[in-house]
Amino acid sequence: MIDDLKKLYLRFNYTDENGFIFNAPILKEGEHLSIGFDNKRKEFNIHFTNDNINESGAKRRDFIFVISAFRFFLFLKRFDAFYNQSILNLIIESKTNLGKLKKHKFILNTITTSEEAEDKLIHKKKNGRYWKFRKNLDLDFIAENFKYIDEVALSNNSFYLAYKLKNNNLALQGILYKFEHLNSLYFIPIKKYNRFTKHMAIAMYNYFNAYPTEETLPFRQLMYERLKHPYLDKEEAKRLQS
Repeated sequence: MIDDLKKLYLRFNYTDENGFIFNAPILKEGEHLSIGFDNKRKEFNIHFTNDNINESGAKRRDFIFVISAFRFFLFLKRFDAFYNQSILNLIIESKTNLGKLKKHKFILNTITTSEEAEDKLIHKKKNGRYWKFRKNLDLDFIAENFKYIDEVALSNNSFYLAYKLKNNNLALQGILYKFEHLNSLYFIPIKKYNRFTKHMAIAMYNYFNAYPTEETLPFRQLMYERLKHPYLDKEEAKRLQS
């Protein structure tokens, strides 16, 4: 597992001429996922790249989603309001207090709030545009940052992953937020959060199905296979499968 973790990386690049591109590895050896905006073509795209192909002129990229800049920003504008209201409702209805959390004996991952984490775990280069886990990961440091909630001074405007110890393994239970201006704690159980993210994905799928194009078909097919939810349009699902 640690060896697999060391292979992970995030790479981001931007130029005024070409636009931006974000790269991340996938499970297939020698392939990575790219999300980008092409300033020359004025379009947003998602594609897979096979780094094992080195022949000149050979096809290395497999585009699964391409959309014009106008339609992309229109989607963002429409989806943004819906998403913000939905996540706000999710958080507000998940208000809790420290006493309840302590009763559950949650173990918190404090790495995201630790100032040491970046130096000890992550190697950055190319002006911070390339992130990769260090080869000499400090496993003791990682272990030390899992603490019972009684031992943690919760930081303002922060979030924590909360776990429970079950059969000598850490089982993720949910996400804990603390907001300074609300002076409150909010705990979202992982099942509830997963249900929320799935509903957001379904809303995105239905939006692109309402304005179908050939360039977005592979992405919609992929989303349908991952979701397969009754909220999806049944007639459209049949068409995608045919």
